[in-house]
Amino acid sequence: MSSPGRLIDRLADAGFPESFVRASLPDWWTPEGETTAGRTIAALLLARRLSLDPESLLDDNVPIGFLHTGPTKFKHLRLAPGPQLNALTAYCQGVARLVLSIQQPPSEPQELPAALELRRTILESGRDNVGFGDVLSLCWAMGIPVLHIRLFPATTKGLTAMAVRVGHGHVILVARESGVEAQYMFHVAHELGHISLGHVRQVSAIIDADSRDPETAGKDLVRDEEEEAADEFAQELLTGVRSFRVDRAILEGSDTKLGTARELANKALLVGQELGVDPGHVAMCFGDSTGEWGLAQNAVKLLPRQPEKPGTLVNRVLWQQLGSNTEDQSISFLRAVAPE
Repeated sequence: MSSPGRLIDRLADAGFPESFVRASLPDWWTPEGETTAGRTIAALLLARRLSLDPESLLDDNVPIGFLHTGPTKFKHLRLAPGPQLNALTAYCQGVARLVLSIQQPPSEPQELPAALELRRTILESGRDNVGFGDVLSLCWAMGIPVLHIRLFPATTKGLTAMAVRVGHGHVILVARESGVEAQYMFHVAHELGHISLGHVRQVSAIIDADSRDPETAGKDLVRDEEEEAADEFAQELLTGVRSFRVDRAILEGSDTKLGTARELANKALLVGQELGVDPGHVAMCFGDSTGEWGLAQNAVKLLPRQPEKPGTLVNRVLWQQLGSNTEDQSISFLRAVAPE
């Protein structure tokens, strides 16, 4: 049997920092007030939340065990194999399993519509383009919860989002907070692409660091066909074409030169209206095509947008969908993981 107070130390050795473990434990738990029954309940809750072997939590002589449901694919993630990577993987699976236990995942494999079909459905509903809210609504309509994770067991620079499979169900977890809705929207659409294209069918999760992002772009990244296919799915959903590029030749005319963020923002509005593409996405694609990320991000800030950060809106929708149809312990943990 595990001795009082040892649980936090053992989990820290397994890759879970003390602050993270304390946030993951039930509110009533304290090492000073541990009892045999309380220790057992806490171990079972942690096992469920972090995908851990409950027996290994109850015996100090047994190494902490992870209950992985299958292999995980890491895309451009700069985190070496070891305890932190194991902890991150187990945690993502635990969060997804908990959300899907509330949402009741499908009992059989689901075929998702192609990107163009999804885009057509949105535009036929009267929308001018496929925007941030449309992508979010699509995911929930297809039974794929989306949540923004604010609590992680490891700091992983460049980590953006994950597509996690539990049985026949899927969850999209977003890790990076971006004040730019268009950038956030692309991350979600990219993970939806992984799910729709079957990239998660034989694995438990795909954990992504975005190769198109300025923080990771151009850093000796290896070509990845699945990443390219997910990017193409996202572009097709958002723009109608698989390879959508926006360079100066496209935006500048004989009487128009883009020298300021305001000029780029105005041009993105016009081109977006012309092509049926979210203007923020036009501006961000300009940044990706030209490498002028600073100009693109400043332009996006001048476009109409929600006053709140995208992650806040994502989690607000999450809690509207989940409601209170679950036990208090699950709500408490998810509130810590994905607060509004």
